[in-house]
Amino acid sequence: MKNEIIQGLNELSEAINAHYGYVKLAGSNFGEPVINSGPCGPFANVFFHEWNKRFSEKVTISFVMDTTNGECHHVLIRLPNGLLYDGGTGVHDESYYDARFKIEDMKVYDYQLLDERAYGLNRTYPRFCPDFKLQELLELIVAHLDKI
Repeated sequence: MKNEIIQGLNELSEAINAHYGYVKLAGSNFGEPVINSGPCGPFANVFFHEWNKRFSEKVTISFVMDTTNGECHHVLIRLPNGLLYDGGTGVHDESYYDARFKIEDMKVYDYQLLDERAYGLNRTYPRFCPDFKLQELLELIVAHLDKI
């Protein structure tokens, strides 16, 4: 994957973080990007569809799963080069996650599984991201992918 593409994806993450901000409430996710604290499932879903309709090298959706209880902690994208990507952290590799977690790739797109693991794709995020609007996120993603 070309450095220009990785740079463009990281610029998208910066734009998303500038738009939605960082978690300000006390807790284990304090200071993390808001997009990764709830709306990560809708982000991954929209990004997956927008990327795959533009580029021949496809992405897949992946889940950060707790190794002890199978709970999904995060939904993100597996890029064609094997790296991971989400709207808050940007491009990263699996070493970003500690041994409590494993990455599970959704080899075949399954809306129902994604909806289940995201705890609902069409819900609100009143605690961490009360102003989340899917259309705004879509517009950010489209604008940045169109530049790549």
